Amino acid sequence: MKAIIAGMISILLMAAAGHAAAELVVEEGQVRELIPGATSAAAYMTLRNTGAEPLLLKSVTSPAANKITLHNTMNHNGMLHMIGIDTLSIPAGGSVTLKEGAMHMMLEEPVQALRAGDTVEVTLHFGNGTNQILALPVRSVLKP
Repeated sequence: MKAIIAGMISILLMAAAGHAAAELVVEEGQVRELIPGATSAAAYMTLRNTGAEPLLLKSVTSPAANKITLHNTMNHNGMLHMIGIDTLSIPAGGSVTLKEGAMHMMLEEPVQALRAGDTVEVTLHFGNGTNQILALPVRSVLKP
């Protein structure tokens, strides 16, 4: 009997974990091409939470970079500064846009050159224990 109850709890927990990540829709995700001499590249996207509960993004990892950090760009007396963000809350039924000159991800210490046309895998890790894997295209730093 205990084994049956434990099995049912395990199935429910797995279903709940997959459910939260499925509520996140990623739009226009991309990583900027690594320019020669640079030690990091930015990633941009819109994170849309279609669920009824907020999602808390705790961290991001990738096999393409030793570290990924979240930042916000702030203007302080005419000087732009990047401020690190520990977590990012995506409101229920809302969205957060990561874009140039605002909130964004930084892929630090890439383990390989990130060239336009490549695809980078990143994993979003949420506070509820769920993860979502993304395949982001690498775009040229040059504007079309």
